[in-house]
Amino acid sequence: MSVHSPKPYRPRTGPTRREQPMSHLTVDRRDWTFLLHEHIGVERLLDLPAYSEFDRETLDSIVEEGIRFAEEKIAPLNEISDRVGVKLVDGRVQTPEGFAQVFRELADNGWLAATHSPEFGGMGVPLSVSTAYMEAMNAACQAFFMYGGLTHAAGHLVETFGSDEMKAKYVEKMYNGTFGGTMCLTEPHAGTAVGDLRTSATPQDDGTFLIEGNKIWISGGDADFYGNVIHLVLARVKGDPEGTKGISLFVVPRILVNDDGSLGEYNNVEVGGIEHKMGINGSATCAMVFGDAGPTRGWIVGERCQGIRYMFQMMNEARIACGLQGASLANASFQQALAFAKDRKQGPDIAKKNMDGPSVEIIQHPDVRRNLLFMKAYSEGTRALLAHAAYWGDLALHATDDAERTKAQDMIDLVTPIAKAYSTDKGFKVTELGIQVFGGSGYCQDYPVEQYMRDIKISSIYEGTNGIQALDLLGRKMRQKGGALFMTYIMDTGEWVEAHKDHEIAGDVVKAVANTQGKVGEVAFWISSTAKQDIRLGMLQATPFLEIMGDLMVGRLLAEQAIISAAALQEKYGKTSFSTEERENDSEIAFYTGKIDSARFFAAEVLTLSGAKARAMMSGATAALDIVF
Repeated sequence: MSVHSPKPYRPRTGPTRREQPMSHLTVDRRDWTFLLHEHIGVERLLDLPAYSEFDRETLDSIVEEGIRFAEEKIAPLNEISDRVGVKLVDGRVQTPEGFAQVFRELADNGWLAATHSPEFGGMGVPLSVSTAYMEAMNAACQAFFMYGGLTHAAGHLVETFGSDEMKAKYVEKMYNGTFGGTMCLTEPHAGTAVGDLRTSATPQDDGTFLIEGNKIWISGGDADFYGNVIHLVLARVKGDPEGTKGISLFVVPRILVNDDGSLGEYNNVEVGGIEHKMGINGSATCAMVFGDAGPTRGWIVGERCQGIRYMFQMMNEARIACGLQGASLANASFQQALAFAKDRKQGPDIAKKNMDGPSVEIIQHPDVRRNLLFMKAYSEGTRALLAHAAYWGDLALHATDDAERTKAQDMIDLVTPIAKAYSTDKGFKVTELGIQVFGGSGYCQDYPVEQYMRDIKISSIYEGTNGIQALDLLGRKMRQKGGALFMTYIMDTGEWVEAHKDHEIAGDVVKAVANTQGKVGEVAFWISSTAKQDIRLGMLQATPFLEIMGDLMVGRLLAEQAIISAAALQEKYGKTSFSTEERENDSEIAFYTGKIDSARFFAAEVLTLSGAKARAMMSGATAALDIVF
């Protein structure tokens, strides 16, 4: 298999284990260079005033330093994060050894809020560039990196919607890691149906509110490396409407903050317990109690009854972050499996038809190669999807042309549920195959691949389950602006197909994308028509429809990469066809031809199924609705 060679795999136990934890992380820097500069072309952002002070050398340096921090500082925490996890000691969360020190270094080096405004201590780094090192940091130790991710997202919400006083008190200290941040939505009886919440807010004469209630599954609800934790709490002011229309958002600090920025009195915010989970054991998933031990004060953010609208900014950022979690652990698993397959010898080469022949590396076996290419295509495809989403975010925030900003925001709105659900579902499948490539060794804790699979699973559940993402896509995003978001993407893809369908190297892949595009259009029309008669039957196909949309988007991105790679090979070598020996002896040939092979594999193995998937969705089968369980 002609792919860029990673570092050797590293067993975590046994005679080779060192006394100090070693890095399990292998980052494919070459793919990120290709993605940022050859595929996306982030240099175009440098023409925008917001990014004019950067140059390519600076951006590349930021990516390299971030990846190096992930490899050297964060990755060694992964094993202790999983094996030891967090503890609740005297009502406070105690994180695993090393977390506090590395978190402080992460914050002091500016990584927590590198993309945010310099006004509050950020560096203004493009979102698309940050995606590269953030993927590495998450792959290094997802449980650890979640603390910083949620904190800067909470800080950004306060920066966007909070009062000047709130911004002055909280934002910079959240961005520099002095204060932590959370979002508190879920209650024991109100998960997806957040409008059923019972947490109450009682107005006080001084303009504050007394907050009373319980929240569960609060990631980063406490940590021993925070000087304070700023909770963003959804609650209902007594007398306001039921449901989501009556929900407001409140800033609720664990410790009150005085006007001069110093810490004041304890605000009676308690950690009622921590969850014991399948994965991300180093992330404190807390049950939070407000107002039980004494009065808990909160300050309303923005206008009353607008809490859901405000919180959706943080939730949408978190959903993109979930997608990045999926892509990051998929890529980490692929790199581990690839290195293992190149080293592990088992069974003879079947091509030589001698069952008593010498054992060969398992990467020689067809089924292993198929699994590895499946992993490569999905992990790099979802990585590209997340990086493009970030690039659209850069344009939506900072493009100087109104139409360009609007188009970019429309793409973010459309892609968010797909990026979240598709990347995490396929990421989980990739980590499963990673274990399969390792065989029995992968099922044991000697190697990190089993932890990847346990850690990644939560990403398809929190921040709105993937089923909810599918409903959001069908029920909201497909109808937004009268269907313009969806139709704009479909028409843009159609124009791209016309321009590239006769490409000498990738033409067949482009035609497979075109076929999938057509099936997506057929299914969308069928669901729209069917839902008018029976909304349940239409919504029954929400998850399959999201999957085929993800197939289309990732398929197109992989096809684009194949076209770019063919051009690069032609320019550098004067040809696009190479022998196995040439591929093995030149890493650049291996890289670019690997991109072409990935696209062809995805077209043959995934996009060719679009017709069958479409027929299944449009069959009108009602068994799932009819059955009595």
